[in-house]
Order: sequence, then structure tokens, then C-alpha cells
Amino acid sequence: MTELSDWDYPLQLTQTDDDSAVGKLLQGAYDMHVHFGPEAEMTRRFDALETALHAREMGLAGFVLKNRTYCTAPLASMVSRLVSDIRVFGSLTLDAEVGGLNYRAVKAAAGIGTRVLWMPVFHSSNSMSVVQRTCNPNLLGPAISILDGSGVLLPEVENILGVVKDFDMVLCTGHISPVETRALVNKCAQMSVGKVVVTHPMSTVVFEESLSSDEMVALAKSGAIIEHCAQTISPTGDRLDPAVVADEIRAAGPGNCILTTDFGGTPHPTIAEGLRMFIASLLKRGLSEQDVEAMVKTNPRRLLGVTDED
Repeated sequence: MTELSDWDYPLQLTQTDDDSAVGKLLQGAYDMHVHFGPEAEMTRRFDALETALHAREMGLAGFVLKNRTYCTAPLASMVSRLVSDIRVFGSLTLDAEVGGLNYRAVKAAAGIGTRVLWMPVFHSSNSMSVVQRTCNPNLLGPAISILDGSGVLLPEVENILGVVKDFDMVLCTGHISPVETRALVNKCAQMSVGKVVVTHPMSTVVFEESLSSDEMVALAKSGAIIEHCAQTISPTGDRLDPAVVADEIRAAGPGNCILTTDFGGTPHPTIAEGLRMFIASLLKRGLSEQDVEAMVKTNPRRLLGVTDED
């Protein structure tokens, strides 16, 4: 079990003249999994504007706003205009509050610049009963699977993937099961959907079934990006050994992974502090600075379509 002392870097609330490897890697990093308030049924540390001000102060280059219950693209656009030198990206999550596997909602969101789409999370059939026990939200409506009774992707999913492809969105797997994930990634390959992220597959607190190490490697070889979150090793989260996460990154290859926090709520650290400590923990477990730079800068920039001219 990971203890707080294993996070390997002191908490600090403002940016310093940090010329360490950790500090340099944090500068210009992107966090593609950030929660914020308000969000129904959840307690969040900051609102979107406060999150952007904090991220800029700590030297991050950008982040993705995630909210289960509404499209965040308009808010992301407004905050980007209000806070200079930080890129804020919008997303949509296909939980029941937005209609579940709602092609029309995806099409509308894509049309206003939404960059990231999550498959169902709390309402996923692989997650709903778990989060109701652990987080105690008042979730209404049935659980959602992306497969029919024969294990075939639902037509609605294929329609959604068409929008993802047309608008070059990033598709994240959310909390769906391993069998759903394999079916989704295979269909994405068939349809030439090029930006697929397997959402925090090592999490132990929100899934009924999790991916195995071999499955993660196979998905990475097929072109998917494997997401690893600070929450996975956090004392306020899954409490996994950082060495195990480092080993999984080596197995899949740092070029096929991203590092995020999945923070923004309480009692977790702020996103910048969480990412700082995650980076430090992985460096201590033998990953190189080049490996980490790929996962917090190069790979997220490619997924989000960020260029040197931006």
C-alpha cells in the first residue's frame, strides 16, 4: 500500500524557481483528465476559472475539463479567453444526464469545438453499481452498455464513432468493461478513428472488471493510448504501488501512454501538485525524463491537436 511519504515530492501551493527534473517536466505539461465544479452529486475543489488560474500559476500549458453531466466546450472556450497562456479544452461524457449514447448530443458538441469524448463512466454497466457503493451518487436510469445482447457494438456507437472521426476528436473509453473496450478499439481501427485513449485501466475503485496487463499491451500495440492517472497511486485514491505503474508503462511503451491526474475533487491534491508528485514518483521508479516528457507533453499535444504555432 502506498503511503503519503511515497509521493516523493513536497506539497507546495505556488510555483517556485524549480530547476529540478520534476519542475522542468511540469512546465508546459498537459492534463487531459481534470474535474471541476459545479458537478451534480460530486464535491469539487475549484471551478473552471479557478482551475485555469491554478494551472497557469504552476506552469501547466493546458488541460481538459471533464464533467459527467454537461458539455464543457463553451466553458472551456470562455476560460481560455479569460486566462492567457493556458489552453483549456472541452469534453462530453456519455452518461445518462446527456442522454447516454446520444449521437445528436455528440454531433452538437463536436460542432462547437469539443475535443474529447468519453464513453459512459458512472452509468457504465461496468461501473454503476461500484460507484453507487463507493461515491454514493443518486444515479437515475439504467446502466449503459455499448454492446447488444450478442456482444456486438450497438448501431448508436458506430454513428458516434463516425462523428469522432469526422471531427478528429479524442475518444476515451470511460468506465466500460474489458470486452467492451476491445470491441470499441477494434471498431475504431476498422473505421480509422485515430485518437483512442484507454481510460485509467489500472483503477481498482470504479470498475467491476479491469483490464489485465497483457490486454493493455495488446491495446497499445493496436494503436490505443493508455492513460495512467495520479489518482491510481494516490493515498486519496487507489493506493497502487508506483513501481507497478512504471512497469506497465514500460510494457506498453511511453510513446503509447499519457499521464493525467483525474483530480479536481476533494480530498485529492490540486491537479498541478498531483501531477508534480506523480512525475516524481515515476522518475524515482526508473522512468527517464524523456519517457515522462512524452507522456505529459508530446503525446497529449498530438491528441489535442496542439502545434508549435498555437
